[in-house]
Amino acid sequence: MDSDKVKREVRGWVLTILAVLAFRTLLYEAVYIPSGSMIPTLQIGDYVIVEKWAYGARLPFTESTQLQWSAPKRGDVVVLLAPPGNPRSDDLIKRVVAVGGDRVEIRDGALWLNGQPAPRQRVPGPCAYWNKPEGGPWTEEPCVAFEEQLERHRYGSYCTPSAYCGDVPEVVVPPGTVWLAGDHRDHSADSRVFGPVPIGRIKGRAVMALASWGPSGPRWTRLFHRVDH
Repeated sequence: MDSDKVKREVRGWVLTILAVLAFRTLLYEAVYIPSGSMIPTLQIGDYVIVEKWAYGARLPFTESTQLQWSAPKRGDVVVLLAPPGNPRSDDLIKRVVAVGGDRVEIRDGALWLNGQPAPRQRVPGPCAYWNKPEGGPWTEEPCVAFEEQLERHRYGSYCTPSAYCGDVPEVVVPPGTVWLAGDHRDHSADSRVFGPVPIGRIKGRAVMALASWGPSGPRWTRLFHRVDH
């Protein structure tokens, strides 16, 4: 085989691999949702596309953003590096409910920001969702559904009937950090557990459920389903 042709093919493969790595590292990444902490916005079994350049850029294998050009806003659904000391090293996905300087509180699962309740109303009718503990079977569980609003973002949130939905006394969010919560309020380990998160640990913003796999197989209605923001 001609040596120049071999060099061209090798160079082509190297450039292709570098382009794929750059795309995944700097632009977009697909993440799998293994738990129900963000139900109903995200379902167990969703494959979600993350916009990694939404707030800044970081080098691979580093734990903080090296270049930041924007900051997460209230209502954004974001992916973050697992907080130090977390029992698992998996990335987490949560909703930003407060930013630096805000006073945040949770009363009976409802958000209060800067002394005012975030608009929230009970969704009438029956509520159920599909849950799947890791390694366990799918089970249908009851819930209490609400519609909540943070600025221009409207989204659903769940609590478990007759359960303590996670009160939090008022906290002042330090500058340069965000306060995160799961939409499934009493099924989420979030800033109630690990506190405010530095913006530099945010990997990106969730934008779309590319595909989803549930108890009966593919969820076709969630194909290319936009994440509520």
